[in-house]
Amino acid sequence: MNYLAHFHLADQLAGSGSVEQQQGLMIGALLGDYVKGPLRGDYPANWETGIWLHRRIDALTDRHPLVQECLQLLPEAYRRFGGIMLDVCFDHCLANRWQDFDQRELTDFSQHCYKQVLPHSDRYPQLASRQIGILSRHNVLSMMTDWQRVEQMLAGIGSRLRVSNPLAECGPSLYQNLADIDTRFQELYPALVAQLTTELAAR
Repeated sequence: MNYLAHFHLADQLAGSGSVEQQQGLMIGALLGDYVKGPLRGDYPANWETGIWLHRRIDALTDRHPLVQECLQLLPEAYRRFGGIMLDVCFDHCLANRWQDFDQRELTDFSQHCYKQVLPHSDRYPQLASRQIGILSRHNVLSMMTDWQRVEQMLAGIGSRLRVSNPLAECGPSLYQNLADIDTRFQELYPALVAQLTTELAAR
């Protein structure tokens, strides 16, 4: 899952909790990519819960049989980076099926994310602060219905990796398999919500 799915899962799982809890999970949805190592109270507890949630989403997704099926759809040469490809592709699937999972407009939810996360950006790791600035400035979350945006995002990720990778050229192959990936996403996403709801309540 990439930014849109992480923010949406955090928002869904916050439910009717306090404003602080809701915001903390949303902030953690961003920081999970940028804060490494054990969580030892360097950030507010509700932020660290959000970081834990981000990591748990990643772990469950990476190991899920439906994701493994999606990986097998990709050319063998792409599979080393298939997790990254699918993360961004899943955001596209979520955006295109938004009304199946949320009653709000995607544009309204996107603005909600920026309003929750931007105010504390001076306390984030530098790269996280920079990233939320980019997401909000270009309204990236609202644009994930556009396949061209998916390809641009993959190319951007690929350009930041220190190893040779196919992310700038994988778009056509990924698109060829989009229907099959989307079918699996429709089953995967509710399953994640159900499991994470149980796990978060037990913390």
